[in-house]
Amino acid sequence: MFQSKFFIVYMVTANQLRKLYLDFHKSKGHSIIPSSPLVPKEDPTVLFNTAGMQPIIPYLTGLATHPAGNMLANSQKCIRTDDILEVGDNRHLTFFEMLGNWSIGAYFKKEIIEWSMEFLTSKDWLGLDSNRLFVTVYQGNGRDVDVDSEAAAYWQSEYTKLGMEALVGPDYSQSLEDTLKTNQNRVSRIRTMSGKDNWWGLPYKGPCGPCSEMYYLLPDQPIDFETSILPKLSVQERVQWIDDNIIEIGNNVFMQYIGEKDGDKEPVNLSDMPSKNIDTGLGFERFLTVINGYKTVYETDLFATTLATVEKYSKSSL
Repeated sequence: MFQSKFFIVYMVTANQLRKLYLDFHKSKGHSIIPSSPLVPKEDPTVLFNTAGMQPIIPYLTGLATHPAGNMLANSQKCIRTDDILEVGDNRHLTFFEMLGNWSIGAYFKKEIIEWSMEFLTSKDWLGLDSNRLFVTVYQGNGRDVDVDSEAAAYWQSEYTKLGMEALVGPDYSQSLEDTLKTNQNRVSRIRTMSGKDNWWGLPYKGPCGPCSEMYYLLPDQPIDFETSILPKLSVQERVQWIDDNIIEIGNNVFMQYIGEKDGDKEPVNLSDMPSKNIDTGLGFERFLTVINGYKTVYETDLFATTLATVEKYSKSSL
């Protein structure tokens, strides 16, 4: 009898995760809004809604007032084609959901970082292992935006509450050796990154700001990877190992400017937005994969039943 590898016991199902996320943000005072149509009604710049914040842009920029208030959350259905060449790996999809929450001048860095850590690590919510949680902050552009030491300090405070030390270090791909020498074999949980990774903005002039990405080390990898694995690898191998094993699960964007990006993906031509806003996005399927300890989105209950049926009737392993 053919036995599919896709018959799996799930720790957290898709419906459970979606409900947990929305319930958490409702408990913090957010209004839960429905997913907007895939084809935007009033945005000619895109064919489809590509992110949860796409329908929220008029409210973030002060062009309109949202009828549900200034603290919002939802699970938005999206289609994205700009990374279509990556579809087929363990995490990229053309159609996906994005969990999101927004503050339109209601709260800023301190609150969202506190709530992010609470949702991810509290036993009342997801209860993830905080030892496997890593974050990044913007390193500054050397002109008009400094390193985001404020966000780094808030993250350090949250780690301290959990009894953990959180050192700040540069991008792994640039100066691992200096980091190891400075930190004496202690893990840097907070990384400062360039605008390529940690400055969020649209392809054209519009709302933008520094961001703080959240990453999770897969359960089958050692927590001391900085000293036990990375020093043995070349820079290229190191970047690939990190990409394969430390997975982005969410991004907090501190959306406070109108501006553009230069050729190096750094911010230019900045002006202040009417309010300091928060735009948080979590890739639903990728997040579901990581918190269940899987290697691929196709192991989640969103895909596994269908794939098991295909395997059953084709009598072949996918």
